[in-house]
Amino acid sequence: MALLHIPLQQIDEQRLNALIGAGAPETRYIDYKRQTYGNAHADYSEFLADISSFANTAGGDVVIGMDAQNGIPTAITPLTMPMDPEILRLEQVARGGLQPRLADIGFHSVAVPGGNVLIVRAPRSFIPPHRVIRQAGNRFWARSNAGKYEPDVNELRTLFLAGPRLAERVQDFRLDRIAKLVAGHGPVPLMERGTLVLHIVPLTAFDNPIALALQPIEQDFRIFVPMGSTTASGMRINFEGVLKTSNADPQATQHRAYTHLYRNGIVEAVTSTLINDQTRVISFLDDIIVKETLKKLNDLARVGVEPPFAILVSIYGVQGVQLNLARPNAVWFDNLGNALDRDQYHPQEVLVETLPRNIQECAKALRPILDQIANAGGAARSPIFDAQGNYLPLNGNQ
Repeated sequence: MALLHIPLQQIDEQRLNALIGAGAPETRYIDYKRQTYGNAHADYSEFLADISSFANTAGGDVVIGMDAQNGIPTAITPLTMPMDPEILRLEQVARGGLQPRLADIGFHSVAVPGGNVLIVRAPRSFIPPHRVIRQAGNRFWARSNAGKYEPDVNELRTLFLAGPRLAERVQDFRLDRIAKLVAGHGPVPLMERGTLVLHIVPLTAFDNPIALALQPIEQDFRIFVPMGSTTASGMRINFEGVLKTSNADPQATQHRAYTHLYRNGIVEAVTSTLINDQTRVISFLDDIIVKETLKKLNDLARVGVEPPFAILVSIYGVQGVQLNLARPNAVWFDNLGNALDRDQYHPQEVLVETLPRNIQECAKALRPILDQIANAGGAARSPIFDAQGNYLPLNGNQ
């Protein structure tokens, strides 16, 4: 029993007491500390070793304010200092003490009688290994059920290769899916008037997948809605997960759009009507990508799938089409890009380490993808950003 499968902000006193009641031992996923880390060099080095060992292995939580005997939690021992300064202190230690830096360490204070318990979450890293460099240190740490340890040369080699191998698996998944869609082997038949494919891949999907509860997701028409729709018209569970379609008829000969949520948390969102048949122009593609990515990321958060995510965008069936590079109040036909010279485009993926708080943050995170799409149309950069790099939303909506 551990906490890693529970979204950090949902952990409360009841969850902590459940660890005690179950006698949940320390494992490679959880560690207990009666008191917080001190201010000496050795204390800071221990903190950095603890969080890097989790990040280099499978992710995990340090529960500070929990007494344990032989690794078995026995009682909550509340921390009595103010939590905000303590979190800031540990954040600063982590920021300067590891290489490469861990960008997504989470902190969560749980109020209990007499004070607080502080949970420090170090998700599994996908750019391992992280080494402790505080005061010219140079040590790597990993973790087993017996606690943290320094890996040998062979284990270090495996850690160094883990990141590139994962990137290859993400790309292989994407290219396999695009090949099937282009061949007409998607979950439903599409209209084929220029197709946009958005893949959101949790980096845990391939080797540490979660098991989503499919029925509540299927029955909720507000989440994982097909692109361009306000609700899902068709919803059903299939072999891979949950499929939501723009057409309620499962036997329909054509569908405009669908969203396919895989049981391991991968999202495949597709819309097949990008092209205006009269003008052979694709309008406001960047805005569609930003809006739909933010919606799907928030939907994943609602069902408990956490970052980091790889975001991948592909378009196909677009050769000879022009991109509308105008923004509101501009004359669109004076802002057309060059005719696209190939049928498929697959911009470089981006990695999202934390959930964007708003559409501005989402747009900025996706800018490498959007700039590449603009390049395909002959523009130097995406038209949806001002000179300072801020998103210029349609109709002024943030």
